[in-house]
Amino acid sequence: MNPPSSDSSALAKAFASCSLFPQLGLCKLDCGAADETVVHQLLRFLSEAATSAEIGGSTDDSITDHGVNRVQDSAVQWRRAGLTKIFPLYIEALTVSAAVTPAADEVVPIAMQFPGTYSISESVVTPESHDFFEKNQELWTAWVRERVASGFDGGLSYNVLEVPGDALRADEIDVRPLTLHAISEDGRGVDRGDAAAQAAIANAFWQTFWATGATRAERGSVFPIAFLPVDRSSAFEFAEPFHERYVSLRRRLFGRSAIVGYALEALTARRALLFDADKCRFKIASNFDAAEAGVASSDVLLAVGEMNRTGFVDAYTGGNTEAFKAWADQESRGVSGAPWPYAGSDWNQKVKAAGHGTEDFLADIRAGAGDKLEVIRRVVPFAGCAYLYQVMLETETLKSRGKIQGLDGELLGGTNSTFFLNFPEEYSALHSAMNEPVSLLVEDGKTRQIKTFKRAAFVLSQAGEAFITTRVGNRLNSDVLVFEGESASTNYFDKAHKSFRENKFGPLFFGAAVVGNSIVETFEEIAVEVPPAGWLTGDSEAFGGRIEPTDAVDVLVRRPGELAEVPVRHAFAIGPLLMEDGEIVPLEKSREEFKSIEMNKPLTFEETSVLSRTMMPDALLDCPVRGVPPTRFPYDWNVTRAPRSAIGVKEDGSVVVVVVDGRADVAHSVGATLAELAVIMKSIGCRDAMNMDGGGSSVMFVNAPEARDAKLRPDLRDGIVSLPSDMGGVERLLPVPLVVCRRNK
Repeated sequence: MNPPSSDSSALAKAFASCSLFPQLGLCKLDCGAADETVVHQLLRFLSEAATSAEIGGSTDDSITDHGVNRVQDSAVQWRRAGLTKIFPLYIEALTVSAAVTPAADEVVPIAMQFPGTYSISESVVTPESHDFFEKNQELWTAWVRERVASGFDGGLSYNVLEVPGDALRADEIDVRPLTLHAISEDGRGVDRGDAAAQAAIANAFWQTFWATGATRAERGSVFPIAFLPVDRSSAFEFAEPFHERYVSLRRRLFGRSAIVGYALEALTARRALLFDADKCRFKIASNFDAAEAGVASSDVLLAVGEMNRTGFVDAYTGGNTEAFKAWADQESRGVSGAPWPYAGSDWNQKVKAAGHGTEDFLADIRAGAGDKLEVIRRVVPFAGCAYLYQVMLETETLKSRGKIQGLDGELLGGTNSTFFLNFPEEYSALHSAMNEPVSLLVEDGKTRQIKTFKRAAFVLSQAGEAFITTRVGNRLNSDVLVFEGESASTNYFDKAHKSFRENKFGPLFFGAAVVGNSIVETFEEIAVEVPPAGWLTGDSEAFGGRIEPTDAVDVLVRRPGELAEVPVRHAFAIGPLLMEDGEIVPLEKSREEFKSIEMNKPLTFEETSVLSRTMMPDALLDCPVRGVPPTRFPYDWNVTRAPRSAIGVKEDGSVVVVVVDGRADVAHSVGATLAELAVIMKSIGCRDAMNMDGGGSSVMFVNAPEARDAKLRPDLRDGIVSLPSDMGGVERLLPVPLVVCRRNK
């Protein structure tokens, strides 16, 4: 399992060479008003001091802390490789500033904001100043010496799971995305009766809400919100009474997610969705007028019914803890929600019966006098999700609840995989949900998400052949999408350089929106918002008749240079591409569709707390660049060093999954830029490779006793072999883990 030391030396040099100053690991340099030439002189001086023999700053050979040649007696291999002091003195980012306040014990004018992030006074690089570094070389050398001796160096640690190509082709081992579900196979809300899961989902919302703009300064401020499970792959998603609905003469919605979401937005926009904190029931305001709100009474009844059957309130954050204490107590008792109640041809009568046949169709759910009511400001739709350790260690429990469906095999290891909608502006559109996967996703031959962006995709064919490609398309199965006249289509990237206010497609004579692989909306002669994880298409000709929304589009994969379609077992697109045909592919050469958000002004708690989900503050509506999910993904190649996950394919068809640690402890591992990640994948022997979701999502689990003994910290869960970076080592919820499993014969 140990890589040869000559290879480790080559990796160390190649990795370091990606930096502006290889001995320091410098990625970001802001010279301010200082002379850049003089700043570079200082950096060269620090580099020489750090690598001098006097202070012992040389890099070390590779070490393998732990490794397993046969995980659970399978063909799967795991190892953890590391390089200590890959950067003798770690300065990832340096800013030159007029005002710098060093710590009291500093002997030079330098301040450390975070490990590896420094700022220095302009006087240090001003030759006329008494602080000029060349006049104080002994002090600076002492500072470097003290930093190196104190462990302010930069290490590198990464975990590798490898599946031999022979095991894939023999159908012994599977490498696959595992979609986690929010609706069980009998139609229940999976997370009902699970207070811990509800608290985790609520925490995921608030962490991203608080991390948005200026709301960082208002951390801890909350408002009442509720969550609605969305599962587009559920057998009930397009069943009656949610098959279709005309919400206007020119707009028709399809599916539970769209129809319920539309009604709930009508309620929350008018502060008419209420929660009885004593009886733990959702209700509507006594004076709510459905006709005035532009929504059918029957749909309001259905929407509130679905909230009471499958949804939940945030009873776990800030002031919501006390406001909804009765709810948390109820859910902690483990009482699951009700199964799908609308089955059978009499579904329409069941809905009407819920209104008790009164003159007021909504009388039974209107708030009454004496109720202890809280106004629900926002209903957040969410896709299925769980922690990786739950998927690996509590598999049978998640299966029994319906969160895991269709998994056949023994789990041997796993990581994170796809990008997903995370920040609130990413799922503010009607046809979107928190944690919903972005771009192509095929699982066991079933398309879960079509191609929505041009991204690199990992593909495992039905024959067990693995490859990575950016050449993936969509095959139209529905007549309504196969136009004969002039047609047009768009995705979220097409308008990435514009604001949210300008995120419109149309008007078209006839158009359709596809999310997942199903039609969720058709529209005529109007403009429609482009869903962040969807695709719009339209034509100059109208379409009449009944529309079957499900399975409207499939993913189409061909090998480069070939016309024959590849039968796909699993596929998922993330990107960017790192390697192709044995060579590193710089980001600008891959031509993939990424763009980060840009804003003129920060968001505030006051603006955002009063808005329903699909309403946006002006700061977002008028932002210069809207970006594409993940909106906070930095569109760079060698600037942002972070925890990273990647997948690669070797010449013999073996699949390699890699997780690089970062942020949590720079002495242990500094993380990697995309350029450095490509270098790592090449050193492992990959022919092709692509980036996966990184940052706080990066995590690796190995289901073996040796791995449980190889934890990097005692407080990590057994089996976690990487060092997660969120909140000091806490894993992040994942909607689609990537798992390696032994297939059942």
